[in-house]
Amino acid sequence: MRFTKVVSVLVMTIMSFVTNIYSQSTGMGIEGGINLANISTTPIFNTNSKTGFTIGGFADIGVSKVVSIKPGAKFILKGFTFQNQFGGNYTESYSYIEIPLMIKAKIPLNQVKPYFEAGPTVSIQLSANGEINNNGQVQTQDFSSLYSTIDVGLYFGSGVEFRVAPDIDLFTGFGYGFGLSNISKGSTSVKNNGFQMNTGVKFGL
Repeated sequence: MRFTKVVSVLVMTIMSFVTNIYSQSTGMGIEGGINLANISTTPIFNTNSKTGFTIGGFADIGVSKVVSIKPGAKFILKGFTFQNQFGGNYTESYSYIEIPLMIKAKIPLNQVKPYFEAGPTVSIQLSANGEINNNGQVQTQDFSSLYSTIDVGLYFGSGVEFRVAPDIDLFTGFGYGFGLSNISKGSTSVKNNGFQMNTGVKFGL
């Protein structure tokens, strides 16, 4: 009897949670932008940022009027640049499919909704290349074998949504992502980081 009551309570709780999700706003969208990418190393090695881009899609699943869960998938370019002692420009470029899982909190206004988001990211490496440019002479090399396939990190960001039509929002935002895992297979620790600026559109379902 007691077991039956426990099961009944669990079922009612799950049903209440599912009903609450469906009663809140749920949407899907696309976004794109730029990533001012760089790396942090141990020992410290001075590098400069490299401009990459991001493009992808996401779902925005409301669990309350304020909080939603925002999973997604996007293509993103990371890397760094620096100038060597001979005046040559050296660049490393890493391309990834990145899977973020954000917890999003927004101020529930009518037409303009500021929001904040944070959560983990898992990136799967597609390529890693190095390029050196000495007075117009360019040499490239595949460095994929020198770096791990998986990169785990965190992302923190904020932005603003603008209601432009029923069930259609435009948004713009910015944030900072940083790696938790060492992607290098060598003796030097290498972690990705970058400032991201993006814009996109979300459609209500």
